[in-house]
Amino acid sequence: MPSVLFVNTRRSPLEVNATALAAHRLGYEVVVLADREPPYARELVAETRIVNTFDLSAAREAALDLSRRHDIRGVLTWGDRDVEFVADLTTELGLPGLPPAAARTVRNKFLTREALTAAGRPDLMPRYALVHDEDSLNRAAAHVGYPAVLKPTGASGSRGIHRVHGPDEYGLLRSFTRPERDPIFRARPGELIYEELLGGTEHSVEGLVVGDEIRIVGITDKWVAAPYSIEYLQIHPTELDREQQQAVEELTARTVRATGMRDCAFHLECRLLPDGTVRLLEIAGRIGGGYITSHLIPLATGIDFYAAAIAVATGNPPDLEPRSNLHAGSRQLISPRAGTFTGFTGLNAVLELPGVEHVALDQAVGTRVALPPEDYMSCVLGSVVARRGGHAAVHEVLQQAAQAAAPAFAFAEPGEEQTVLTAHAR
Repeated sequence: MPSVLFVNTRRSPLEVNATALAAHRLGYEVVVLADREPPYARELVAETRIVNTFDLSAAREAALDLSRRHDIRGVLTWGDRDVEFVADLTTELGLPGLPPAAARTVRNKFLTREALTAAGRPDLMPRYALVHDEDSLNRAAAHVGYPAVLKPTGASGSRGIHRVHGPDEYGLLRSFTRPERDPIFRARPGELIYEELLGGTEHSVEGLVVGDEIRIVGITDKWVAAPYSIEYLQIHPTELDREQQQAVEELTARTVRATGMRDCAFHLECRLLPDGTVRLLEIAGRIGGGYITSHLIPLATGIDFYAAAIAVATGNPPDLEPRSNLHAGSRQLISPRAGTFTGFTGLNAVLELPGVEHVALDQAVGTRVALPPEDYMSCVLGSVVARRGGHAAVHEVLQQAAQAAAPAFAFAEPGEEQTVLTAHAR
């Protein structure tokens, strides 16, 4: 039977099973290469091979062995960490996929910016500089100024993003982006990008590159919590006007072209400034998270984005025909403090709200929760996905869900510092 190989998975079981179900809808069995047993329903997966995928040699040998055992027609990864490995693997297997050079460019925020600069469009980015020690930090600060954003060039999921108000904050970020704290920092240890802090509103673009044809599926409005840029709300489709959307789409096309992307899904993040201009934050050679591609796009438009991404990875045309005209959103429930997660007290009230489609636990009950900059992931305790007829209606029901679920879903431990994440005004 024809198969697709998935290298690792999304974090949420709700997103994970959606990947396998999409493959089955297209007639493929699923083979998985992962660091640990993924939370798939077992009957959806033909074979799972557990290997340390940070060990590229071991991961390659395991993937090649799976290719000999199964009729693999395409290879996909659902997160940033394996984008380069999958690009090298698809090239070796002769399958459609992101070219290795493009994979390396989009996995490094500095190289992405250098590619756009080389293409003659430095105006599409914030002012930036590469930082690897205190001397380069001082040069970057002189060029860009304060306040600014300092972040690792190759991390993901907002890990390591830190607002900088003065030179004394560099050591703090370096201490929290060491490879021994998180393997995501192994590839480019100590390499950071320093860029100007932008105002305006944040948005993402979800799309596919089919051969060298760019297919933009939609723009999503996003909100992040200060001071560590933790995403907590996404609504699709955008409420930007047509002129603003065209500016975002132009930025997207120029970035995809400059980085050399083809035969892949992409997820671009940008900010629309108050003067109407657009600036790139980053682009990734994989699907978008935050339930955007797994649930929001399908619920709002009827487009099966996961199936479309699998189609492109297997050399087939994607079905991107919209079948509905609704709005859908996802609200992440972020812990206001460190401690032990004991569950949501208002879950029944959330489930009774009109328009709520799913409530997902992003952390298991009993998880020890830490806040940024100690940990950028465990503070997201759960997510609510809703669908309504309009943008404002989705926003309202998700706000109600956050208020209903919020009381005492994590308890602080004695002596721990209490840090509250706050929302950016929009």
